[in-house]
Amino acid sequence: MRLATAAVALALALPAAAEPPALGAAADALAAEIGPPAEGRRALALAVETRAPSLARPLEAALERALAGAGYTVTPVRGAADAEGAAREAGQDWLVRVQGGLVPGRRELALVGEVIPTWPSFFLQRRPGARAIPPRLVSSRAPADAEALVLAREGRPSGAPFAAVRPLARVEGRVLALAIGDAGGGSAAIAAALPGAVVLLSPAGAPLARLDVDPSARGAVRDPAATIAVGDFGAGRVAVAWAGGAPEVLALRDGALERAGALAAAPLCAGEKGAVFGAYAPGTGVLVDALSRAPGTVPPRRSARLLYGVAAAPRGGPVSFAALGTDLRLELLGPELQPAELAPSTSSSTAPVLPSVGTGFALADLDGDGVAEIVASAPTPAPPDRVRVLAARPGAAPLLESGPVEGALLAGAGGDLTGDGLDDAVLAAIVRGPGGVATELLLVTSDPREAP
Repeated sequence: MRLATAAVALALALPAAAEPPALGAAADALAAEIGPPAEGRRALALAVETRAPSLARPLEAALERALAGAGYTVTPVRGAADAEGAAREAGQDWLVRVQGGLVPGRRELALVGEVIPTWPSFFLQRRPGARAIPPRLVSSRAPADAEALVLAREGRPSGAPFAAVRPLARVEGRVLALAIGDAGGGSAAIAAALPGAVVLLSPAGAPLARLDVDPSARGAVRDPAATIAVGDFGAGRVAVAWAGGAPEVLALRDGALERAGALAAAPLCAGEKGAVFGAYAPGTGVLVDALSRAPGTVPPRRSARLLYGVAAAPRGGPVSFAALGTDLRLELLGPELQPAELAPSTSSSTAPVLPSVGTGFALADLDGDGVAEIVASAPTPAPPDRVRVLAARPGAAPLLESGPVEGALLAGAGGDLTGDGLDDAVLAAIVRGPGGVATELLLVTSDPREAP
C-alpha cells in the first residue's frame, strides 16, 4: 500500500534529533505530567502501543528523550506479553505503558499513559506482585503535523474496500449544497445550504449554528438551487448564493452565524487553491459555464454549456477543480481552471472528461496520493442511487460502488472530517418520510477506524 510504504520510509528515515514536532510536543507534555523521579527511583521501563505500526518507534524515541530529560533512566520494553512482569524481573522501578494515536475527528495526536510502580513491596512480601503504591493515569495531546499524520495513519486492512460509506447525520429539509472547511471555529465543519437556512454541523454531524433566511425575497426560479463555500471571503468564512438571490458572506461569531457582507458573484466552491465564482442562468437553478477565480474578473474559461455544479479538491493538486455539465460530463480542471494535466509530460487544450457522473459529486483525495478522486452519485436518474468513487482517469473502472442508497444523492463536498490527514467526502441524499422531505448525510472515508 502506498501510504503504509511512505509511513515506514519516514519512520526509518527520522533520526532522533529530527523527531516530528507533534511527537516531541506530546512526549514533553506527557513527561511533565509524569513528573521527576519520586524517592530517587529513576529506572523506568517504557512500553509503547500504537494501532499504526509506523508510529511506534518514533513515538518511543520521543518519549525516551523526554523522560530522560526529566531524570529517568529509560529502558524500552518491546513485544513482552507481560510488560509489568518483565519490568519487575529486570529490577525497574517503574513501568510507563503508553498508547498513542490520532484523535477521531480532529488532527490531534493523543497519548494516554499508565504509570505503574514495579519495585518490590517489602511490606507485602507474601504478595510479590503487589504494587507499592497505586498506579496513575496521565495523558497529553498535541496538534498533529504532516509527519505525525503520516506516521499515525492506519493502513487499510487487507481485502478491505477502497472506502467505507456510512450514515453521518440527518437534516430536516432539503440540502441544496454542501461545503467542508474551517468556518471560523478553528476546526473542520460541514456547511449546508437549504432553501430557507444555512446550517453548520460538526465533523460528527452535530448542529453547531444556524441562520434562517426568507426564500420569498428571491426571484422565481424553476428549481431551488444554491451554492456554498467555506474559505477566506474577507468579512467571513462562509459564502452562499441561492438561485434568484444575491450572493452573501456569513461569519461565525460567538457560536452564531450572521450576515457579514455581499459578493459580486456566486461562490461555487473553495479549497486550498482558492475559490471559484460564477453565476446562475437567469430564472434557473443551473450555472452558466463562465468560471472565474475572483468576483468581477473576466472568466478565463467560457462555453455555451450549462453546469449543475463545480467542486474543489480540498488540497488542490493536478485536479484542483471539476465542472459538471447538464450533460453529466465532468471536466477536470487545474488550479487556474485550465485543463488538468494528469501526467507530468502531457498537456492539452481540452480538459480530461469523465462521461457519466451523477449530480451529487465531490472531489476528495481519499487515498492520499496527491490526486483527488471523484465521489459521486449514479449517473442514471432511476432509483436506487449508489455512491461511486472514480479515479481521475477517463475510462478507469470505479474504485468503489456502494450498495443501494435510499433517496437521491444531489449534493456533495470533500474535506478531512475524521482527522487522519486524508480527505473524506459527504454526500446528501434527499429522502421522504412521515414528516416530509429530509436529507441523510453520508460519510465516504478511507479511514480504517470507520470501517464496518
